[in-house]
Amino acid sequence: MKNIFFTEQTPVPSVNWKNNTEEERIKLVSAELKKNTLYEEFEVTSAPENGQIVLRIEKNIPANERGLFLLELEESLKSTIDKGITVWCEPVGDKSKLRNLRGIKFNK
Repeated sequence: MKNIFFTEQTPVPSVNWKNNTEEERIKLVSAELKKNTLYEEFEVTSAPENGQIVLRIEKNIPANERGLFLLELEESLKSTIDKGITVWCEPVGDKSKLRNLRGIKFNK
């Protein structure tokens, strides 16, 4: 069962996607995100020509829902904008209020 996809090619962004400037790509993705209230707290921070869109998410999404939520978003963007798009989330620091109160810092 696992080996049925190994011959499939990874989708790559179209020439149309690559010909747009990064600013135009960001506007395109942002406009698509604004169509759905679920994504109103999402901000596109980069949209390079390789199709790896980076999003900043201000909304707290429970860990058990986050994966499916982002996969559904990616599928939506692939079907409406370009099949070569992949969604990445901007890394965030430690949000634990308890650890921050104790003054514990993690080195990167």
